[in-house]
Amino acid sequence: MKDKTRFTLDMDPVFQRRLKVTAAVKGITMREYCLAAIQRELARDDEQGMTTLPFGHDALDRLAALQSEVFQGRTLRGDSAELIRQSRARRAS
Repeated sequence: MKDKTRFTLDMDPVFQRRLKVTAAVKGITMREYCLAAIQRELARDDEQGMTTLPFGHDALDRLAALQSEVFQGRTLRGDSAELIRQSRARRAS
């Protein structure tokens, strides 16, 4: 796997405890349990002919290559939506 990104999921405490117990009973971490569940759902979607993007996986690969070329390993600091709002505000003024 290439670079990893963090994904945060807010959940009801009762649901979180159920997840924690179920993962523990299976002898795996909550992270492992969640990743396996997501992978199963994505595989099921692929089997049903659902594409993750209307323009295909190749376009996503090209986009990732372009992002890598443009950012060269750097990350934006702060909220990207806020950066876009600020940029639009500067252009409008």
